[in-house]
Amino acid sequence: MTRHEANTDANTDMEMDANTEAGTSQARKQLAAAFGRDIDPLKPYAVTFEETDIDPFDVFVEEVLESKNLSSSTVERYHTYFDEWRMFMAEQGRYPACPNEGHVRTFIHHELHEQGHKPRTVREKLQKLNRAYEYWQTDSALPHPQEFNPFKLAREKVDLSRQTKKPPHNIPLTDLRERVQSIGHVRDRAYVVLPLKLGLRASELTNIQLQDVSLAHPDIRAHYPELGMHPRLEDRENAIYVPPSGEREGNKSELGRILPLDDESRRVLVKWLLIRPDNGLPWVFLTKQAHTKPEHDGVNDVWKVVFRPEYDETDEHRAVTSHFGRHFFSTYWRVKQDAPREVVKYMRGDKTDRAASNGREAIDEYLHTFYDDVEQFYRENVFKLDL
Repeated sequence: MTRHEANTDANTDMEMDANTEAGTSQARKQLAAAFGRDIDPLKPYAVTFEETDIDPFDVFVEEVLESKNLSSSTVERYHTYFDEWRMFMAEQGRYPACPNEGHVRTFIHHELHEQGHKPRTVREKLQKLNRAYEYWQTDSALPHPQEFNPFKLAREKVDLSRQTKKPPHNIPLTDLRERVQSIGHVRDRAYVVLPLKLGLRASELTNIQLQDVSLAHPDIRAHYPELGMHPRLEDRENAIYVPPSGEREGNKSELGRILPLDDESRRVLVKWLLIRPDNGLPWVFLTKQAHTKPEHDGVNDVWKVVFRPEYDETDEHRAVTSHFGRHFFSTYWRVKQDAPREVVKYMRGDKTDRAASNGREAIDEYLHTFYDDVEQFYRENVFKLDL
């Protein structure tokens, strides 16, 4: 079955008008009537879209996504979210490119309370759906009015803000060692070691390319000539470059950073690279079966196996995910090693605070940290996992 075939039959007379009611207050109805406005302006176009047999989502993919240098995993997420929206709208009895505000609000409720997704996941889905919708608004071939955007309208009325988070578990280093040592597959071990050692996010980990890693290992370098060839790693050995968001799609930090690779991180990477499938892809890590770029959810799956159920969610603590590595990393360097705040911020990829925005002294805007300031301190004080 094609994506288009997953859409609803074009029987708009039987559409679920309750969705319109759910997103429409009595006051808004009265205003619409007074000004001769239509609260559900896309409804009349649903039949025409069905008759054309052309999917506007596919048009967006072809005209917009394929013209950009996006990773295959990013494009696949668009496809996944679009498919989920098509299926949802089919259940609502409405063509997916013709929603009203009520449809979007019902979708949000469905995602949060029936599917159990976190607010950030729902925000990401709405963001990608809205991007397609905004493209339709700009394309003169499509009827979507400039003054009506159901995704933005619904998003304004539903609270998807970050919820107050519980603190992470306080896992002793001895327990971390035992759990890391228990991981049998070398790639999975790297999935745990590198977030702990380098404070990497799961998305940053899966985004590492061979050019981003410099290793002083003749055999590995001979097999992977592109290893460590990123310009930022020139004259750097046993180091890794984490590109900023503007340079690498999917990374979150605004600032790129170079981090040292200690003996244990280096050993884990070497063991993986020795057995890594050689298929010409630039990514350091690959999926076990398809040998393609992994999704960051796959990193979390490994962490869940290693740390749960012992470190599942409790009344006091959040469940351990790969993001625990970033918390442990930050706490270790700032609290346990009393590293200067600016040094820790550099290693995390955090943007320097601006005096004008937070009341700090003006001199703070002129304080900078560089790799050379971090390397020796890191190598001398990094914790050991006894690998």
